[in-house]
Amino acid sequence: MSRLSKPSKFLFDKNFSEPEVPEVMAPPEPVEPMMTVAEHERLIAAAREEARRQGHAEGLMEGRSGEERRLADQVGDLTQVAARILTTLDEAREQTEKDAVTLAFLVARRLSAHLIARNPLGETVALVSECLGPLRQAPHLVIRVAERDVEALKARLDPVIREKGFDGRLVLLGEPEIARGDCRIEWADGGIQRDRKAVEAQIDQSIRNYFEAKAAARTKGRQGAEAGARETEA
Repeated sequence: MSRLSKPSKFLFDKNFSEPEVPEVMAPPEPVEPMMTVAEHERLIAAAREEARRQGHAEGLMEGRSGEERRLADQVGDLTQVAARILTTLDEAREQTEKDAVTLAFLVARRLSAHLIARNPLGETVALVSECLGPLRQAPHLVIRVAERDVEALKARLDPVIREKGFDGRLVLLGEPEIARGDCRIEWADGGIQRDRKAVEAQIDQSIRNYFEAKAAARTKGRQGAEAGARETEA
């Protein structure tokens, strides 16, 4: 048989008819507000206005950057177009100049050949006359010309020698390799010659050098313009 627990005692001294008095709690202390509603709204409005201004400024900056890039691209394109136009104009002008120089040189060569055919000893007599002045005291003077012109030259030089007072010995020699109109003048310590073909070759080379230098300068200028355009695009 199990042991029964001891029953609880009835508390007859407690009056259940009287209501319990609730425990009165002290009211919470009032919290002092950090800012007024008006101040809060003013700060919110100021923050919105600042955000609007910042967004507007950023939009303007982006628009200006885009416009600057667009203008830079246009400037680069215009620079390239201008460079191509100038190059084309330079090439056309150079070709015109080259054609004019070539034509002038051709005319000069033909005119020279025509004049030499009419008077083959004219330039030789003039050259000998210039040399006889400073060479008046030279012991001898040798003049080499085309074989067919020896006798005619001797007849034309006799009055020139007397006029210049040349007392030395004058020797005229005909050379088969010397063209008409050309000559070689030799003295004891020097000499001079007139060679039309050599002169024409020198003139032709000078013309070539001139146009090659212009072409090199144009190429250098074009490369500089292209480099400038690339820097502008960058």
